[in-house]
Formats: sequence, structure tokens, C-alpha cells
Amino acid sequence: MLWHRSCLQDPSLSSDNHRNHVIISLWSGPRNCSTALMYSFAQRRDMSVMDEPLFGHFLEHTGASRPSREAVLAKMPLDRPSILAQFERLQTPHLFLKHMANHTEGWEEIADFTQHKQVLLTRDPVRVLASYQQHIQSPTRLDVCYDHQSRLLNTCKIQGIPLLVVDSDALIKDPENQLKRLCTFLDLPWDANMLCWEPGPRPEDGVWAKYWYQSVHASAGWEVPRIDQPLPEISDWSQDLLQLLAEVQPIFERLQSHSH
Repeated sequence: MLWHRSCLQDPSLSSDNHRNHVIISLWSGPRNCSTALMYSFAQRRDMSVMDEPLFGHFLEHTGASRPSREAVLAKMPLDRPSILAQFERLQTPHLFLKHMANHTEGWEEIADFTQHKQVLLTRDPVRVLASYQQHIQSPTRLDVCYDHQSRLLNTCKIQGIPLLVVDSDALIKDPENQLKRLCTFLDLPWDANMLCWEPGPRPEDGVWAKYWYQSVHASAGWEVPRIDQPLPEISDWSQDLLQLLAEVQPIFERLQSHSH
């Protein structure tokens, strides 16, 4: 079942009504519904969105294997000046950057992002690993981003940088209130258009979309799930996957404790 809300634009959301230029850096892990959140922000008339602008740099620096590796390296800017220059070419007052948190690996100037509004999107690793292993057979700690999210949280606490932590499952269960909470943190007016979008791809999708975005392309907005969906069964998981789960579970629990 989908949200059936009006997607009519609110004239009060014109660019003249916004006080400051805002760049939002969302630091997600894989399979956290970050693409759906990017689609939400893309419904706002005051917002441009950008899909994983650091991905090419991450692949070049780490040598990580991904289904889209060659296409990403061929198409995306790889050097810091070219990547940052993209953030200035805006047609709207505000910009939403969807990042995977591990894409900061090898990025030496984290200060490039500290002036942005910081949002961290995390999810129970049982759900993450159950989904992610369908795409990457043997995920690692580097792949699942919890270490990088923890370092981001620590940096923001030490430097006094405001950071909002969002639990992906809470967002799925109660999208309207979680999105309103996000807008309040970002000092943006609420826009009910964020609850729904047209099915299919968006022009901002990365070249990796065909490997990862089937579910969000089939959707028309935030789905209302069954109440308290059970966690996936892990009894048939490999020892390596169970070991990874044991390593990252405490990190997730610490992150989640900051989401309330």
C-alpha cells in the first residue's frame, strides 16, 4: 500500500521564500533506503539532488569491486576539484548530496563537507546484510559503512557540528513524521510532496542504478509496511557473514541510540 497524498506543488515553496543556501550531506550505508530519501528531496521545487558524487573517487582509491565499476570510473569526476565544482552548478536554492559514508575513504579534506547540514542514515545490519549479500557475495566492514558512520558521528561531536541521525526502519515505518523531523533540523519548510514520486528512474540516478534501484523505481512513494516486520532469518548465513554481523552490531546500536 502506498501513500495517496496530493503531489501538487505548494506555491509557498518558491525560492524567494528561502533564507539561506543549504547543502545537505546525507551519509548512508548500503540498503538503507537512501535512494528513496533522495527521491523525496527531489520532489521539492527548492532542491537539486546529486547521487553519490564521491563514488568514482572511492572506487579509484580503494580498488573496490562493484558491478558498475568501469562505467563509474569512465563517467564520473575522480579528482577533488572537479567533484567539488559540481556542487556550485545549481538551478535551485538548495542541494541534497546522497553519499555512502565509506566514500570518504581516502578523501583527505573532510572539511570540504563540514559546512553542510549533516544527516546520518543507518539501519539494522541484519536487514542490511540480508539485502546486500544478494549483490555483493562477501561484504566487508568497508562495504557496510558502520565504521565510517561512527567516525563521522565522533567528528561532529568533537567539532560541535550539528548532526541528525535517522534510523532507516523508523523512516520506513513512519515516513511523514520522520521527514518532518528532517525538515525541522534542516530549517526547511515541510513539503508533503516528499511523500510520493512518479515510478521509474530519475535523471539524477547514477550509472549503477540498474543494479541497485529496482525497488525504488517500482514504487510511487513511501510504502506503509506491515507493523513490526520481523528481521530476516540468519540461521543459514555463512560464518563470515555472522562474524561481520557480530562486529558491526554494537556500532549500529551506538548510532541508533542517537536517533531519538
